Amino acid sequence: MKAVDSRRTVRISLLVALATVLSIFESQLPIPRPPWLRLGLANIITLIALEIYGVKSAVTVACVRSILAGLFGSLPMLIFSFPAALSSSLAMGFVYTITGKKFSLVGVSIIGAVIHNTTQLLTAQVILKLSRSSVIFLFPVLILAALISGLITGLIARYMVKHFPES
Repeated sequence: MKAVDSRRTVRISLLVALATVLSIFESQLPIPRPPWLRLGLANIITLIALEIYGVKSAVTVACVRSILAGLFGSLPMLIFSFPAALSSSLAMGFVYTITGKKFSLVGVSIIGAVIHNTTQLLTAQVILKLSRSSVIFLFPVLILAALISGLITGLIARYMVKHFPES
């Protein structure tokens, strides 16, 4: 039987709490943008969890954050966020692990953002019954947004991991 590392559990729980707060905070920002387009600040915390604690912890942070933010935010937020958080965190973990960490956090973040936006678009297509032409129209916009947001969140995560190492 594996001993429970309470310090690790507490730190991951704090990462979940921080990611949840960032997600809710970002959804409430009164900046002019489409309601479904966000930078993805909570992904910074998922990337930090991936770098410090590994894939399982990153997936846990992303998925629990999306559930909590959805419960505290709105049901639509939960419906679209959870599948995207699960698929993108698994993809980031897969890429990070399979390449032996040769992909930087920035590259991993961009891949995660692209998978996240693609999953949300496909979820919207199924739930909202979007037409194929709507999806084709929105896809390039969401990919461009993913490239930009993935770059920004990846750079922030890389900076934080480098300058605030775990003690």
